[in-house]
Amino acid sequence: MPRALTEQEKCRQCQILLEKGKVVVMANGCKKVSIDDVTKAAGMAKGTFYHHFDSKEKYLLELVKVIHNQLFADAEKLITSEFAEKEYLKANARLFIQKLFNIPELSFFIKYERDIVELLYTLMPEEEISLFKEMEEGMFESVLELIGADTEKVKPGIVHNFIHTMYLIKSSDLMMAEYLSETMDLITDSLAAYIFGGAE
Repeated sequence: MPRALTEQEKCRQCQILLEKGKVVVMANGCKKVSIDDVTKAAGMAKGTFYHHFDSKEKYLLELVKVIHNQLFADAEKLITSEFAEKEYLKANARLFIQKLFNIPELSFFIKYERDIVELLYTLMPEEEISLFKEMEEGMFESVLELIGADTEKVKPGIVHNFIHTMYLIKSSDLMMAEYLSETMDLITDSLAAYIFGGAE
């Protein structure tokens, strides 16, 4: 009879399922990934998965929280390391926004937003979904505060919408490819002017 796992080993199993599954889910989205995909990536049996999560949906909900936390951690690291000096940040606003926009976790949330919202509606009461949306807006508010923006003037919801618009334009087949780079630069500069016009 195999020995029982310690609590530390159980926690490590759960962590591996989330870490390895994150790679698969971020590449393919919530809907296309199966439990088999996750357990194969983690090198674990399906029974081990069900020891930690009741269903694929419960697993994905936990994973969405992990990815959200990583997104803010990456944004905070970007600001406090590379763009810690306020004058440098303002002088290189376009570069900052481009790097923020290219954080993989942010792309995941934008690309698969509908799937994530659908998942939340399946698992969470409506009031909890509102709290989750507030958490997303709160992430943008925290980023704005880190760079010294006045969030009374620079509204996190508008920054959120700007970022989503940038993704939609970049990923649309309707755009004229030869002008896409210049278009993105114009939108990025507009967002920079909005943010740093309200920076202290």
